[in-house]
Amino acid sequence: MENEEQGIRIRVAVAIVDGGKILLVQHEKYGRKYWLLPGGGVKYGETLKAAASRELMEETGYEVDVEDLFMVSESIPPDLHRHVINLYYWGRIVSGSLHVTQDRVLRDAQWIAPADLPRLTIYPAVTRELIVAIETGSAPQRSIGNRWE
Repeated sequence: MENEEQGIRIRVAVAIVDGGKILLVQHEKYGRKYWLLPGGGVKYGETLKAAASRELMEETGYEVDVEDLFMVSESIPPDLHRHVINLYYWGRIVSGSLHVTQDRVLRDAQWIAPADLPRLTIYPAVTRELIVAIETGSAPQRSIGNRWE
């Protein structure tokens, strides 16, 4: 199936580490629940950091400073039904309190210890890179390729 006309989606995500834990959100689609870094799609005319800041507020209730880009991945399934470029930024909370907002796929938001990450279903499949990034402040490599699972 060729879907070139659909275009490539750009998704920005923000890694916020506080007290040694990382903030993740849980989505549910097609009966499957999974975790991911909070974030979402970039709108036409919106900067990457503005999109990341908006998405964090929408999903978690936190106002954040979006800081440095630390990793890039793609999500391209074998049937080519979508193509997502994921840009991962560091972030720092400025204000707000954690609450799950009304969204058609958002189910939960939690602070997760790095030791618990391997037990979770995380999409894209960046668990190993997140653990290294949390421990060292940097991804093991900046561009990690296709992470569709």
